[in-house]
Amino acid sequence: MVLRLVVVTFTLSMAASSAVSAQSAPPIGVRAAGMGGAFTAVADDGTAPFWNPAGLASGAFAGLTADVNVLDRQSGLFIGLGTPPLGLAYYRTTSTVPGSTGRNGLVVQHAGVTVVQSLGDHGLAVGATLKYVHGNSNSAFDTDAGVMLSGSLGRIGLTVHNLFAPSLGDVQLDRRVRAGVAVHVRQDLTAAGDVEFTTSTTATGEWRDAALGLESHPAAKAWLRTGVHWNSASGPAAPIGSVGGSYAIYGSLKADAQVSFGSRDGDRGWGVGLSFVY
Repeated sequence: MVLRLVVVTFTLSMAASSAVSAQSAPPIGVRAAGMGGAFTAVADDGTAPFWNPAGLASGAFAGLTADVNVLDRQSGLFIGLGTPPLGLAYYRTTSTVPGSTGRNGLVVQHAGVTVVQSLGDHGLAVGATLKYVHGNSNSAFDTDAGVMLSGSLGRIGLTVHNLFAPSLGDVQLDRRVRAGVAVHVRQDLTAAGDVEFTTSTTATGEWRDAALGLESHPAAKAWLRTGVHWNSASGPAAPIGSVGGSYAIYGSLKADAQVSFGSRDGDRGWGVGLSFVY
């Protein structure tokens, strides 16, 4: 069963095509947004059920995240719990669909359970988030699947979001295939990059995301992040930069924040949240 999931995931990454009418990538995770979205190979906290379910296998013993991102054309509310064998997540996204006016074009709610399995002693893990999706007065069941390869130098990750590309009435959710690499430059510094293999239809045209990000840990209670992401499909690049950080306010409880800025054809905004890692 686990090996079958690996085969399906990599097959879809090579063969998937974009949906006809769909939302763009949800703005989930303040930590991820602070790194410009270069998070597929970094995901090791409470947002791993969304960003890469396989990341739970090599993350903290337990991670809890509650945060919100509010951008020009999208917003995302996320609550998630992740442990090495299991994860739980709920997130609600609001986005402008192509051809609509106003920013509340489509509201979608997701509730999911994540399972993860390590394979052998070589740092390879696979995971899947089985989720119930509701939006546009319709409901569906779907799956996000992920693969993560971890080593002393860093990680390589691959995620397939919306595996079955479900339809919610006249709106179809994109099947999105995203890969990432994270490198441990130093013990306190990680550099990461992401790229999507599929294209999403957004309010400003076709979008295929590419991202670069950095995360540092310069002090015992502080983390700093920065990143940039842009449209690698045809048309304007619409780059969006971001800066963010976390501060341990009590023990392992951290306050998180990010600000995104740049092209009006991208998605600018801010995010705040709380996270706990044990």
